Amino acid sequence: MRRRPVLLLALAAGALGCTRTTELIARSSALACTAPGPAISLGAASGACAGAVAAQLSRYALCTCDDLVLTGSFLVNSPGAPTHGGPAPSPGSSPPPSSSGSPWPGGAPFNGLLPMSFFAAVGTDGALRLPGHWDVPGTFVAAGTGDVVLGTVGHVLGNARIAGSLMPSSSYWISGDAFVGGNVGGGLVVGGALHAPTSSTVASSVQAKATTREAVTVAPPCGCAAGPVVDVGAAVTARQTKNANAFLAFSDDVLDDVETPQSLDWPCGEYYLDTIRSGASGALELRIHGHVGIFVAGDVRLASTLTVTLDAGSTLDLVVAGSFYTTGRVFGSPTSPASTRLWVGSTTVSLPDQIQFGAFVYAPDAVFSAGQGLTFSGSLFVGTLSVDGDVHIAYDPALMQAGAVCGAAAPGPVQ
Repeated sequence: MRRRPVLLLALAAGALGCTRTTELIARSSALACTAPGPAISLGAASGACAGAVAAQLSRYALCTCDDLVLTGSFLVNSPGAPTHGGPAPSPGSSPPPSSSGSPWPGGAPFNGLLPMSFFAAVGTDGALRLPGHWDVPGTFVAAGTGDVVLGTVGHVLGNARIAGSLMPSSSYWISGDAFVGGNVGGGLVVGGALHAPTSSTVASSVQAKATTREAVTVAPPCGCAAGPVVDVGAAVTARQTKNANAFLAFSDDVLDDVETPQSLDWPCGEYYLDTIRSGASGALELRIHGHVGIFVAGDVRLASTLTVTLDAGSTLDLVVAGSFYTTGRVFGSPTSPASTRLWVGSTTVSLPDQIQFGAFVYAPDAVFSAGQGLTFSGSLFVGTLSVDGDVHIAYDPALMQAGAVCGAAAPGPVQ
């Protein structure tokens, strides 16, 4: 039988029109977890520690299992950096020098003043097609046999590893080496060596410091064919009978149907909920004290904002066996996306236009859709990315430090 909340001053609060908060709810046993508490576990089959798993998966700012097909431009930079692009190097000239030794053409990146230490890779197990600007401040990997077709100018700061053909329609720059399994054309400038099979055609317009003819193979960066790294459904099922719900200061059905603003304090621990649903007036604030895991058996459906307020050093893992839908304008912690992690086991992650979204997202079986354009803080690992318009990802390098909570070293960058 469900426990019902014991409300203090409920009538007075209602009379005053106050937002319901957990300060108005009787505290439970003093035996609750002391912050920061133990690391959140996703089960032995996934390597247990949520932070360590997320750190490995977030080596890519974006990784997709299926072809990456976009209708606008794509930009990865750091939180708070400018979102505009700039000119690409001319394919009719040598790569411009940099007195600082920076790998960027001319010594500066196209998308703002990113430091040389900033590095964010992008990968897809499929191919890539987009009509706009493609700017990746790190390595780019495309393991599908289809062509990589780029529209306007752009830049890859690291290496490019492409199983199919690379066919930019205008000038394009790769600072490192380019490994291309098919044909190479367009106004491409390669700062390092171009590696391509002897059977491939390399257009005369392509410039490279050197060209090496050899077989090129590209391992799928996301590894989706091997199956999910995390069995989200099993992780949630395990928390149905083994959880810290007894230490909550409120009933575990408090988020089943939220129609008024709620601010809830979560002490460190792993909790189990049947569902999370909110109406248009049901704005949610989850105040996180330590390492918190919320395991949801059904869907998360939000018609209003869900903001995450974290104490220093705290993290939230929202583990959803069902699908995730929101029409709210805020989700997670856009200013500290490395501290909020969303794990989705079903086939749908649906966002509205112009949402402020900050989190690491792992949803390998899902179509991640975001309407007209997407501005996202954190890292995405999804089945399919479906966005009508431009995509801007502000990648937080702190994502790769998430395993420190369980003693795991940060993974190295993608080469």
